[in-house]
Amino acid sequence: MAQNNQPIFQTKPQEQFVQIPINIERDSTTLMSQTGNSNRKPNHWPTIIISIIFVIVGQSIAKLLENFYYDQINRSEYDESRQNDGVWTQALLQTVGFPLLLLPFIIFITKNKRSRHQQPPITSDQIHYKSLAVIYICIGIIMAVQGRLAAMGKLEIPFGVFTLIYTTQLFFTPIFAAFINKIKFNRWVVISVILAIITGALTLSSSFGGEPDEAEENYARGAWAALFAALCFSLLLCNIQNVFDSYIFKRTELTTRKPSFASVFEVLIFSSLVATIISIVGLLIAGEQDDLKREMNEFSKGKGSYRMVMVGQAVSWQIYWVGIVGLVFSVSSVLSNVISVITWPIVSVLVVIFFNFMDDDIDVLKGVALITAVLSAVAYFFRLHKENRMAN
Repeated sequence: MAQNNQPIFQTKPQEQFVQIPINIERDSTTLMSQTGNSNRKPNHWPTIIISIIFVIVGQSIAKLLENFYYDQINRSEYDESRQNDGVWTQALLQTVGFPLLLLPFIIFITKNKRSRHQQPPITSDQIHYKSLAVIYICIGIIMAVQGRLAAMGKLEIPFGVFTLIYTTQLFFTPIFAAFINKIKFNRWVVISVILAIITGALTLSSSFGGEPDEAEENYARGAWAALFAALCFSLLLCNIQNVFDSYIFKRTELTTRKPSFASVFEVLIFSSLVATIISIVGLLIAGEQDDLKREMNEFSKGKGSYRMVMVGQAVSWQIYWVGIVGLVFSVSSVLSNVISVITWPIVSVLVVIFFNFMDDDIDVLKGVALITAVLSAVAYFFRLHKENRMAN
């Protein structure tokens, strides 16, 4: 009997440790120097790279279409009473495209169900459905408020001033991440954040199609809007990471399954639904539905182009959000914020190429911003590379 039992105790535990991903995650030191949560998904370079591409592509296209929109509606002819026309519309465009995420969400969920093998039942108490629903509502409210404030800030103050103030999100995010997400920073992450702050500040020479005239400028209101928009964006990212760490990753631990990218779509779909409802209500209360009809009729390139611009913004914003939340899922809220900001110089250069606002040009500041953006990314990725080597 002893001889028959010995091979079993020698082989079966090894096979189980290889097959259960959650044990690999516990043994990995990856990201544990940045977060206090051992349930986080280890750095997975393909996911990180794809998410970064989504952020760059989504944000670039969305910003180009936004500039094109403001350029074609002849906003320079608006009087003071129409100063903030379309701010709820711009907030709505950032989230209204969420139904596009339903198909990939269903695909991921179906794939995960096929890979399950006699998982233990999970009660609603274990998953905390009610708590998760409340958090999604809170995230949706923050998304709607952030989109509205950012849209208003850009129409109230010069875009360079808005950019400088909006860069403060890189101050807020590490603070929130330290308290909410228990992230522990190392020198490479700090260097990356500092370089990202410099990058954001150097994009002050960028142009924007909806920039107000001197008579339209309202520095007090615009500055506060930009500051609170930055604060909301930082709070948004850190709360999304808290959802992953405190709920979704714990849920996958209970089922002994590796965290799935489906959770990215889950967070976005439910939060965006709430944000979309809020933006629609705000749009209707502000009477912007009448402005939309007028803008469509007066759009320089025609009604068809107007529809394409609006749909294009909605789609590109969803691409952007998948990348942003994907980086939170794969690494942290801090990296997500860094990548979002260091994309600004790329958008700035593209605006110069495609538009001619106030004789804007690719100047020294834009060139230096691109360099510091690359250095910021390199610093963060170097740290991730070191952590992966330590894990292996």
